Amino acid sequence: MDKLNEQLRSKLTTLLESSDESKQALLSLLEGVEEKHNGNYKTYLAALMGISSRLMNENTYESIIPNRVLVHNPLGITHGGITASLMDIAMGSLVHQFLPKQQAAVTSEMKIHFLSSGTGSELRCLSTAILKSDTRWVVEANVYRDDQKLVATATGTFMIITKKA
Repeated sequence: MDKLNEQLRSKLTTLLESSDESKQALLSLLEGVEEKHNGNYKTYLAALMGISSRLMNENTYESIIPNRVLVHNPLGITHGGITASLMDIAMGSLVHQFLPKQQAAVTSEMKIHFLSSGTGSELRCLSTAILKSDTRWVVEANVYRDDQKLVATATGTFMIITKKA
């Protein structure tokens, strides 16, 4: 543990002397880890993305992430992998809302069409169930920018599995 603490101190000291952009990214990372540690998120990825979600009705789930430097690609826009993760999380979360505790959903297929750049202050994903069965769900998702322009659209198939004890 002492070695790990020393490694963390060393890296933090170095990064505190870096650019404001690097400091902002570090702050976002630390806030995400803290949120996961405090039990506000189930996964580190969702916490690092700063995702906020809600069930809108029995067929629609909304997930929003802030569009901050941590999720940007070298062009200064949201990385496609982050957009894909947002969609996967939103679609999977919709399915999980309706499963018994002993079951889970895992992504078995996802197809994405990127249509415009992820710019603005946040990205909003709406996921909607297309097919619901005991063994699989098919869900669609659309991601929008602040100006309501469609960034990406996707469909995902989720297999329903029994959790291991």
